[in-house]
Amino acid sequence: MTEGTQFPPTATPKQDDQEYDYAFSNMNRSESPTACVSASPSPVARTLGIVGHGVVGLLLILAVLTPLAFNFPWYATDFSTPVSVWWGVNPKVKGSGHSEMVMPTYFFFGMVLPVVVAGVLFTFLQAKTPIGPSPLAPFLHRKPKLFKCLVSYGEILFVVVVVTLNVLVCYYEFVKRYKATNHTADTFKNVGTALGYTSLINLVLIALPATRHSFWMEWLNIPYAHGLKYHRWISVLTIVTLMAHLVCFLVYCAILGKLMKLLPCANCDIATDGMTNWEYFFGILSVLCFVVMAVTALPYVRRHYYSVFYATHFLFIPASLFAVFHWGNIIYFLFASMVLYLTNLMLSRASTSTPVTLKHAAQLSSEVVEITFKCVTGYSPGDAVWIKVPALSTTEWHPFSIASTPLETPGLLTIYVKSLGKWTTGLHHYIRDCHEKNVQPIIYMDCGYKSAPPIPATHSDVVFVGGGIGITPLMGQLVHILRSHPSQTAWLIWNVRHKDMLVGFQSWLHHIETVGGNRLKFRLHVTQDDTTSFDVDATTKQSIPGNFDVHNGAPIESRPYSHVSTVKRVLLLLLAFAFSGGLLIAVTYGNKIQSTPPRLWLVQRLVQYCVVVFGCFLAYGVTKFVNERPRQPLLPGAGEFSSDGKVPLTAHELTAHFNVQSGRTNLADVFHEIEASAASTVGVYVSGPKSLIKAVDAQGQGIRKFQIRHEVFEL
Repeated sequence: MTEGTQFPPTATPKQDDQEYDYAFSNMNRSESPTACVSASPSPVARTLGIVGHGVVGLLLILAVLTPLAFNFPWYATDFSTPVSVWWGVNPKVKGSGHSEMVMPTYFFFGMVLPVVVAGVLFTFLQAKTPIGPSPLAPFLHRKPKLFKCLVSYGEILFVVVVVTLNVLVCYYEFVKRYKATNHTADTFKNVGTALGYTSLINLVLIALPATRHSFWMEWLNIPYAHGLKYHRWISVLTIVTLMAHLVCFLVYCAILGKLMKLLPCANCDIATDGMTNWEYFFGILSVLCFVVMAVTALPYVRRHYYSVFYATHFLFIPASLFAVFHWGNIIYFLFASMVLYLTNLMLSRASTSTPVTLKHAAQLSSEVVEITFKCVTGYSPGDAVWIKVPALSTTEWHPFSIASTPLETPGLLTIYVKSLGKWTTGLHHYIRDCHEKNVQPIIYMDCGYKSAPPIPATHSDVVFVGGGIGITPLMGQLVHILRSHPSQTAWLIWNVRHKDMLVGFQSWLHHIETVGGNRLKFRLHVTQDDTTSFDVDATTKQSIPGNFDVHNGAPIESRPYSHVSTVKRVLLLLLAFAFSGGLLIAVTYGNKIQSTPPRLWLVQRLVQYCVVVFGCFLAYGVTKFVNERPRQPLLPGAGEFSSDGKVPLTAHELTAHFNVQSGRTNLADVFHEIEASAASTVGVYVSGPKSLIKAVDAQGQGIRKFQIRHEVFEL
């Protein structure tokens, strides 16, 4: 095993530059490295926090119901008619007033305003009184055996809600157009139109779970990795409804013998008859863009050709633009989602503008490397970070679980990387090459604001079930409860293929043995051969993915990782909605660009789309230049836990000391033993390959005392 690499200090920026770089990422007092272990809020503050989070939930529900209610008869009778009067529309006078402002008014009060208020309120609440796990969480995470433990009750609820929204929209949009005298062609057109509105509801929701800094997902207590699962499910439903929408109109035009109506015309009046041709054509282009995105997002393509997946996902820009060209009012449906998505991306950009400083790196075995980063922001054990190494790829971000806890290493954050593919193998070699050249590796890191749910102190026992390197998200959580929950009994069930992984992690094993004492029960198992070879140079036999640019020139500045401050998050959100919304209203009011007849309708819609995007970037620029006085990072002199003075053991000695068994753990027997000895509920946290997760579900989901949680990264 190699010695840990202490990297040399990087270039220190000038004072002015330092203030500029920290301007976007100063932390609040509540975001300090030890924030997660601070005192609990007072009962009054906690009550106000619960009420505040309830208000946030009601506002988010209103924001979801607003695009849904647009399709109901209520909109035309109870909203559109009276609001038209506000804007000076006289039903008896054609073209009077500003009817173009009715729909923006509806979405402003029903969607934009609730989202802005909810976002601001939640951001401040989360800084003072973070939302805790819901009392329904154990039930929502339970997987019924009726579905072979494939989905949880929470996932079933999500599917039911989304499908119900789709059915309601499709039904009401079809009913409002249905006539008993409709011919077959009319029926296809009506169904196609209803499916179009259904697709639009899905487009409103599709991007919300797909970013790492979404306050929406934070409030729902859904980690980013799980949010991506919901993003994929909504995407599938969107593609299905879009394709059905397209097919219905193809059949409609074929029945009427007007298939050419779906193609653009060159010698027609674009303001009158030709408008429909072009709108249909842009709709087809939008669907094709979404289909290409869907095909390249298939698991095989995503995992083996990530650059293709990454590049084609930028088709969401022309896809949404063509959708606006297809029907101009789509911009109002998508406005809030677009602004939220762009601001979330900007938060990531603000956090990752500079490489993060490394404290330590060590090769634990031929396959596993330990990397410790400096950070000046709070985190919780079990959180996930995403890292990018430009020397390996300028586009790929890879998730890794945090294996440390700020209770023991404040100001430091540790991950473990196992060589499983080209990128992770390349990372091993890249760090080794940087060590040989005595330079700091260039690594960018992004950490989501959504912390892993804390382990309740009400459990009498907490069981950690890990498979191989999947133990890493459980490591920090295990140490955390040993330090903070002295009354709980902890169980560590860890299956590894080879003993060399146990040997590599023996410092951590000795450490938790010392901290846990009799409260910690070990069940360590080696599932394959008795290999104990610990040849560090074995990695050189693997395929090295090319030469690395280890920046032999001038040192590149790095800094400890830090979140964007609460004030700046709120300011960015407010300015993004204010600038984008203000510009959109300015362009929309009076339809200033398109004429009458609307020969410039295409330019009008293009400008409307562009000002929404421009407003977000303008907000980012303004917020970036609003400086705050930078805080000095609080960094300890050392952060690695020691092996408590114990001499490293050989593989044979380690096997005897921890009673390491051969073969897989008999989960049925162990779970029965835990159930019999547990005084109350048992928290079971599992992380590892799908086969391990399925085995735990099969043996544990039927035990009433057990509350099972999974750590997964299905990216």
